[in-house]
Amino acid sequence: MSVPRVSKWRRRFAEQGLAGLEDEPRPGKPVTYGQAFRDKLLSKLQTPPPKGLARWDSPTLSEELGVSKHAVWRTLKKEGIHLHRARSWCVSTDPEFTEKSAAIIGLYLNPPLNALVLSVDEKPSIQALERVTGFIETRTKKQ
Repeated sequence: MSVPRVSKWRRRFAEQGLAGLEDEPRPGKPVTYGQAFRDKLLSKLQTPPPKGLARWDSPTLSEELGVSKHAVWRTLKKEGIHLHRARSWCVSTDPEFTEKSAAIIGLYLNPPLNALVLSVDEKPSIQALERVTGFIETRTKKQ
């Protein structure tokens, strides 16, 4: 540390106590979209999207809020919100699925010494697609 920096912090502590050790406002461009914008955006996401849309997207949100789509995108990114990401879990119809999955998870949580775990996919070249019907179809379906 430089002598001027140490002197500044000692002087601030002597004048203000512990409160003097907190950061002071820094110079620079003021925040354009603050907490109020964040709250407004998050509350808008709780409302249904406009007619004709299944879900909100960044351009539509920016139009509704009267801001740039980049401001919407940055705020959503900061909050960890992904408008078009879908996460799901495929339900197995195997009656022994619970026991099999518990055995595999047990190997990962408490592996025996010198253990080797191999995972084999029955059809590695076929990608499973999720359908609204609640079941799985594959791309390479032969009639």
